[in-house]
This record gives sequence, C-alpha cells and structure tokens, in this order.
Amino acid sequence: MSLARPSRRLVGGSRLPKVAAGSLALALSLPTANVVAQTPLPPPYNYDEPLPKPPSPLPDWQALILGSTRQSYRMPVYANRNLADGLKDIRRVIVVLPSARRKAGQHYQDIAPLVTRDPDRKADTLILALEFPTSIDASFTGFPAWRKASWETGGESVQSADRPAPMSAFQVLDDIVLRLTDRQELPALTDIVLAAHGSGAQLLQRYAVLNDLDGMVRRHGSGLRYVVANAPSYLYLTDERPRRNRAGYAPYERGICPTYNQYPYGPQQLPPYAQDPASASLYVRYAARDVVYLLGSADNNPEGRGLDKHCGAMAQGATRLSRGQDYLRYDHLLANRGNQPIKLMHVQQHVMKVGHDAAGMFRSECGTRALLGDDAQAADRAATCETITPLP
Repeated sequence: MSLARPSRRLVGGSRLPKVAAGSLALALSLPTANVVAQTPLPPPYNYDEPLPKPPSPLPDWQALILGSTRQSYRMPVYANRNLADGLKDIRRVIVVLPSARRKAGQHYQDIAPLVTRDPDRKADTLILALEFPTSIDASFTGFPAWRKASWETGGESVQSADRPAPMSAFQVLDDIVLRLTDRQELPALTDIVLAAHGSGAQLLQRYAVLNDLDGMVRRHGSGLRYVVANAPSYLYLTDERPRRNRAGYAPYERGICPTYNQYPYGPQQLPPYAQDPASASLYVRYAARDVVYLLGSADNNPEGRGLDKHCGAMAQGATRLSRGQDYLRYDHLLANRGNQPIKLMHVQQHVMKVGHDAAGMFRSECGTRALLGDDAQAADRAATCETITPLP
C-alpha cells in the first residue's frame, strides 16, 4: 500500500504548479535587503501629556456707547467686565480689533488667558474686543454697519434709516479712545493698548499714522500703544517701494499698477479723516508713536488665505512676512534720511515659528509684553521672539 501524496490544492480548488511552489520557497529564503521599506509607525502617544485647555466660554457681547450725548451710537464688544459696573480700578485697557467678520469673539479668547493667568493684570485690566457689524448681521440692528470689509481701510458705515449716520472706522477708534480718557469713568487709567492681527492690523497701522489724538492722550498722562501683528499691507508715505531684489527702494512701475501709490497703499488721495495730508509731517509724528510690529516668521505663504492680492499690496511684496520686513526697513530709511535723524519709537519683533495665527502672535513672549507691559511674564510654552534689526 502506497502512502497518499500531500494535496496541492489551494482554496477554490486550483492546483499549485511545481515551479511556482519552488519559486515561492526561494523567495521566502532570500534576504530582505532588497524589499521596499515600509513607512515606520509614529512614536507611541504620550498619554501623560496634558491636553490643551479648551477656551473659556465666550461672554455675551455688550453695547459700548460712543459719541456725544446728542449723537451717541453703540458698538458691539466682548469684555471681561460688565461695562455697566464701575471701572474706577481699571489701569490698562486692551482694545482688540477683529481680523474679519464675526472674529471679535475669537480674538477675545486669544487674549483673555493672558490676563486671567496674571493675578495683578486680572484685577485691573479691561479687554474690549471690538466687532464691526456688516449690513447682513441681523443681531446688530440699529448699530453702525459696513459693507463687507470696507472698515479695514477706514471706510464709512452704510447709510440706512435704521442706523446711525455714516461714520468712518477711524472715527469709531477715535471715539473709543476719547471714551477711555474720561477721567470720571476711568480715573486710574494709565495705558491704552490698541491691538490687531491680520486685516484688523491693516486698519490699525493706518490709524497709527493718521490719527490726531495720540499727542493729546499722552499729554493727559496715559500711554497709547499700537500692536500691529501680521498686517497684510502698509501705508507708505512716499512713492518708493522695495525693489524686487530687495536692493533698496524705488518708484514702482505704474504700468503694472497705476494706483499703487493711492490710499490705502500710498499717500495719494488720503481719506477726509487725514486732516494733515502732508506726508513729511505725518511721518514725523508717526515716528514718535509707540508702535510694536509683530511678524510671524512662518507667515510666508504667497497663497495664504486672506492675503491682499490687489496690485497695490503686491507692490509691497509677495507675502505678509516680506511686506512687513520691507516696510520696517523703509521705516528706518525715512527716519535716517534727513540731515538730522528722527528718533524712531517703533519696536519690531519676529515671532519665531508662528505663521498667520493670532493666538500664537499675541501669546508669544514679545506679544505678551506688548499687550501687558514690559514686566509681564509669558506662558511656559510661548513662542520666542527675536528683535528685527533692519539692514541699511
């Protein structure tokens, strides 16, 4: 009796040829050096690492009453204090501008942790996160409203029977500053900080150049600081723009952009709000103002969302980072151009490894100091900063 041969059938009934079986055995016996390496697995998750804390609940917005007694109006703000209560103990007010429609609440949450983690600042710091309503915001009926993003360059609110008379976004900022300097309401106030990121920083930088209140506020004993973070464009005060190879500055080619030197990018056709249209005098007083420029070192995407692509902005550079760096070099160029250099009171900082991120910018080491004072302590994991020293 002969022994039964082992079956060569596979699942499904097909037979495995002798040659194929030999090849399979040979393949299994070969070294694995020539086998394509697979993607390594990520390191195991560290379950002991604490999860980031969720943002604190957003408070209900409040109506900030502005303007004169005869022509008052309201603007929506998110605040860390009830504005109807007394503000006698407030020493510092941080006014945060939005970066886009309905972003005021987000920027309130970006800054509120800086104040709440510091017992001294929590007791005497007021946050006002300002919203600029649009005409489609039904919840802000009766408030001033702007068409789309017209407020970003100081544009006027819309004419409507159920809203206040048209006013520029610059006028709103003026009225906020004037309200804060009322010593009867805020007798202890020492510092006003206006802060903005992105498109709001575009408005704030122009306000820092054009407003007429700065000197008055400082003469009355309060500091006024402008914190401009990752602005999409800047207001130049001459017809010069950075050369493409960044070798100095020269007039831009009007054939490429005929309007490059018009407002909001240049000094031609300034809005009526600019009571002194002379560029030289505008720059002299602007140089003396307390302006802190924060540039994210990773905000360098030429296709970034929300990047201003108008030709007047493109004449300033391809990215927010390059536009900011070139504008700071231009700032120093103007300050040192005359026979007597102008003392420049502006501070420029790179926020390292941070892109177009308002929270990362404001909570950085230099962002914390800009908002809360030079002696403020940033969080342990805050982004570091490097002072920008523009080359000649």
